[in-house]
Amino acid sequence: MPDQGSRLLLLTDKFAPHRGGTAVVYTEWCRRLREEVTVLTCALPGTDWQSFDRQVPFRVERVPFLNVPKVRFPLAWAWMHLRAPGLVRAVRPEVLHAGQVLETGLSCLSLKRRFRLPLVVHTYGEEIQHYRQRRLPRKWMTRVLQGADAVTTISEYTRRNLLELGVAPEKIHFQYPGVDAAAFAGADGSEVRRRHGLGNRPVLVTVSRILERKGHDVVLRALPRIAAAVPEVAYLVAGTGPREPVLRRLAGELGVAKRVVFAGRVPDEELADYYGAADVFIHPNRELPNGDVEGFGIVFLEANAAGKPVIGGNSGGTPDAVVDGVTGFLIDPNDVDAVADAAIRLLTDRDLARKLGEQGRERARTEFTWERAVERLRALNRKVVAEYRHPGEHKQ
Repeated sequence: MPDQGSRLLLLTDKFAPHRGGTAVVYTEWCRRLREEVTVLTCALPGTDWQSFDRQVPFRVERVPFLNVPKVRFPLAWAWMHLRAPGLVRAVRPEVLHAGQVLETGLSCLSLKRRFRLPLVVHTYGEEIQHYRQRRLPRKWMTRVLQGADAVTTISEYTRRNLLELGVAPEKIHFQYPGVDAAAFAGADGSEVRRRHGLGNRPVLVTVSRILERKGHDVVLRALPRIAAAVPEVAYLVAGTGPREPVLRRLAGELGVAKRVVFAGRVPDEELADYYGAADVFIHPNRELPNGDVEGFGIVFLEANAAGKPVIGGNSGGTPDAVVDGVTGFLIDPNDVDAVADAAIRLLTDRDLARKLGEQGRERARTEFTWERAVERLRALNRKVVAEYRHPGEHKQ
């Protein structure tokens, strides 16, 4: 039985059954921490959060989420701020965790001072870049980061950004996400291929929200050249998002619409089989001028766990998720020819594709388990609590 860690209270506005990378991370942590953790989060409309909360082995408290444009999240953060002190008194945590640097970080910083508890703030990259470009949010974000006892990061890219903001190096700790390798190892894409009429065609797959930073449009622009070398190639897009109409128009303008399948929202229980339908997973993510960037990219680990080679944009935290030439290829996400070249190489050299996929699967299986991630988190909690209670005794 693993060592029990310190009791913690996690404040986050992103949690299951909400979908998305950070929600996945926190939910998988909590499934394994069990009674060690209490979560304060939002009751998002349109999700069956009541059923979820009844089934999990940890306590979840939710505040109302009024679906009012522009103010819905600020209202939820206000509710969390008001609810948190009573929850601290009820569960008596030993350490506080802020799931977001600014949104829940400010509340946690207040709780830290009020109840004299250590604070861990989790960062992912996108929010750091976004807030640092705006004067007031940057000021408050810096205050939270410098007031925290520890700050976690999921990539070297985000670590560099934290150092530039003045966070002390010794306060920064890597806390990589994980992947349930066993859930993806048996991925069978045959039903997905049948459903979408893909048969035995070579298939590129992207699994993500359809957002500008994800780079779907770059794949579409590369498709004519890929098709010249691999005539039967198809592109399967799993996910939804605000840019889907833009992509559909672009596919038509480029003359590749018949090669592209928009699968829509994919249920969690079918996710592995969408990876299984791929010959190559492709996700040329990029950093936008407004700071929107990929903090890591769990999708690369999931695709690797399914035994698939990956193509990722050499941007943000992706170099921590993809080992270039070992588990896939890192390419310039703004270079259409580079994207096409990488896709053609993996679609035409099946031995290479198989080798990279197998190496990726082994890396996901051994280096990125959720159990390993949670043990790192427990170790960080113990360290932070001990140093907070006995300052100076644990310094190197």
